[in-house]
Amino acid sequence: MRIPGFRNPHALAGAYAIDAIEGAERARFERHLASCPTCPAEVRGLAATAAQLGLAAAATPPPDLKGRVLADVTALSGARGADAEIAALLSAPDALVASAATSAGGTATVVASLGAAAMVFTGAGLPALPPTSVYELWFIGAGGARPAGLVPLTPAPVLAAGLAGGDAIGVTVEPAGGSPAPTSTPIVVLILPA
Repeated sequence: MRIPGFRNPHALAGAYAIDAIEGAERARFERHLASCPTCPAEVRGLAATAAQLGLAAAATPPPDLKGRVLADVTALSGARGADAEIAALLSAPDALVASAATSAGGTATVVASLGAAAMVFTGAGLPALPPTSVYELWFIGAGGARPAGLVPLTPAPVLAAGLAGGDAIGVTVEPAGGSPAPTSTPIVVLILPA
């Protein structure tokens, strides 16, 4: 049977067997398949061969693969949640912005919302630190400094909750892992506009 548009419809048996054709081309081949005396057996044989090849190439996944994949999915979900929180904070009606150069180089920028009691920090051009040190964020209020999070090595925004009215935001260089209280002079202190 000759199918319009096909030079040799039998040549599509392999592609059909591995589900590699679709749409109108697939429909035309299936009409050919219904009346061809040789293609049905060829398609069955090729599909069986493809299945055997798949089994021959199959490998047992490492035992920890499922855990790693689930951890990646959880991290992705968490990142999406954090992105939504950051977007909400950036568009908050009471959003306040403060930005300044740091004494170490680069700039620090904060967008804060007192209504949300949170802030987003970004650093640009901050110098790399040795592995023994990290940049740490602080809420600085009348009662002293409270930890607000660590600044990651990759330039990514840091979302921190716990902002109170009258707080400034400071950045210090701390030992790896951070500190419960600042151990160095801030490289920048950002005062939110009133």
